[in-house]
Amino acid sequence: MKGRKFYKVLTLGLAMFLIVTLVGPAQAKKYPSREIELMIPWGVGGATDIVFRTFLTVLPKYLKVPVIIVNRPGGGAVPGYTEAMKKKADGYYCMAWISASLTKTHMSVVPYDYRTFDPVIMLVNSPCWILVPAKSPFKNLNDMIAAAKAKPGHVTLGNAGAGGGTHMIALAFEKAAGVEFNHVPHKGGGPTVVATVGAHVQACNLSPPEGVAQIAAGQLRCLAVFSEKRMQEFPDIPTAKEQGVNFVLGQWRGLAVPSGTSAKRVKVLHDAFKAAMEDAALKTLAKKGGIYLEYKSTQDFKNHIAEQNEFYKKLVIENKLGTRYK
Repeated sequence: MKGRKFYKVLTLGLAMFLIVTLVGPAQAKKYPSREIELMIPWGVGGATDIVFRTFLTVLPKYLKVPVIIVNRPGGGAVPGYTEAMKKKADGYYCMAWISASLTKTHMSVVPYDYRTFDPVIMLVNSPCWILVPAKSPFKNLNDMIAAAKAKPGHVTLGNAGAGGGTHMIALAFEKAAGVEFNHVPHKGGGPTVVATVGAHVQACNLSPPEGVAQIAAGQLRCLAVFSEKRMQEFPDIPTAKEQGVNFVLGQWRGLAVPSGTSAKRVKVLHDAFKAAMEDAALKTLAKKGGIYLEYKSTQDFKNHIAEQNEFYKKLVIENKLGTRYK
């Protein structure tokens, strides 16, 4: 009897060992198995924040785990990306990577560049636009330009952060228009919208979906959009080109991860976000919110980022913007 009991204990022990050694590693390889952190280096309510929070309404259907957004606003996104450089490349940490992520690297010296993080997928591409308070005396873009020419440096133009995308695009716009604005930076698009609604600045340069709700509510008006053609969702808003300023520029937005994240885990993230882009509910929300979806695969996004990096470097140098190349 004792021998049988010993044999049963030995058999049970061996079975437990096999479960731990064989099943355990299989579970460890399962990805994702817990929540994923998504860092956005701009404030709540800005365009990038709105875009990703909109995606999160349908993403759980495809990723199967929660994604927690952590906002790290301020400093032209430099503090947020500097923190991201220290994170593990395990697929459980990712970040918003947008055109403003590149512009800052050419406007001033920062500890990262376009190669520091690995692209996952491009999601959005939106033209910038000039917004003013509902009661602004500026009825069109030429009114604002005339005021800026009459008093150089007096017309206040808000942006989402010093050295960021909307700031640099605004600097490029003033060069194209032959004027000088008083550029007022804020900690993200959300605070910029609030400041413009409250008439703390005379105008602001942002990109949809920033300002969409306020335009609908009659709190803001749009003087011009920096696109080749009028936006389908806003057919009454003229382009800058229609008003005599040959200027077209906007912002793209996508997802990136710490360098070295495995290709398999990048693919899981890519496929989940791609499925979300094709979800009917997401498309409806995007259309209502002024979110302009545009897909690029991991490799295409990587190529696009490299091309955009050269574009913004050239733009900064030619227009003598920022401090890096002076």
